[in-house]
Amino acid sequence: MNRRPLRFFALAYAAAVLWLTVGPAPWRTTGNQLEGGILNPDAWTATVTWTTGYLSEMVFNVAMFVPVGIFAALLVPRRRWPLAIAAGFAFTAVIELIQVPELDRVSDPRDLVMNASGAVFGVVLVLVARMVRRAGAIVSHLPGTADAASAVRDAAPAESEVADDRRLVGATSDRTAARRAA
Repeated sequence: MNRRPLRFFALAYAAAVLWLTVGPAPWRTTGNQLEGGILNPDAWTATVTWTTGYLSEMVFNVAMFVPVGIFAALLVPRRRWPLAIAAGFAFTAVIELIQVPELDRVSDPRDLVMNASGAVFGVVLVLVARMVRRAGAIVSHLPGTADAASAVRDAAPAESEVADDRRLVGATSDRTAARRAA
């Protein structure tokens, strides 16, 4: 598989996410950031961290990082999928760390958890897709199943054969009816 286009799209998506999360914000961000953001242990245990915020914001944070997990899982070797999870977590951790000193950004533990969850979900989607594809490949190589569809197709009579059989049956029944009438 040629990974060059995949790398390009992954880098373009990462740049877009960085621009959205740490670039200049045209809006005024207000939040509940405690001093130090995710570096402050009190931010992780404060009830305001986990009880405030909009559900739509949380869903957006998860959804924004699902492609990050997908790209990471597709770019690392199959057996090294834990690296894809680590890459997704590292990417969101870097973003949240960059946001700590920014005045117009909020470094929030909830964001870190939601973003990392999205990346993990993306990796899991790729793993499931690979398992389904592998299961399909295994089933197609089992004896008697590789040609099952073609065997059914070959066993079914062609439309012309069916029409010939109908004419033959019709002709036979016409002869039988003529003999009985005579």
